[in-house]
Amino acid sequence: MNVILINEDNHGLIGVANNYYNAADWLIINDWISDTTEICIGEDEHSYRWKPLKDVLGEDWEDKMLDQWDINDFNDYWEGSFYLERVEVYQG
Repeated sequence: MNVILINEDNHGLIGVANNYYNAADWLIINDWISDTTEICIGEDEHSYRWKPLKDVLGEDWEDKMLDQWDINDFNDYWEGSFYLERVEVYQG
């Protein structure tokens, strides 16, 4: 059986879920990711600014993350903040 380890850059392992959807949903339900989570947006090679997630992905950001993304999309987007890792769990 596979599970998803939920890692946060500063805290390490913060949760475990049985699939991608539940891992992303857990981050939302537990307020690790919300409308106001700030995302660093590079404006050019030398400058960037922080914007709320809903301003970057739109009002339907939660639906996009849960229904349109997979684990690779999530890891690419949240690189440096969150990392989801699929691992095999021993079942004897």
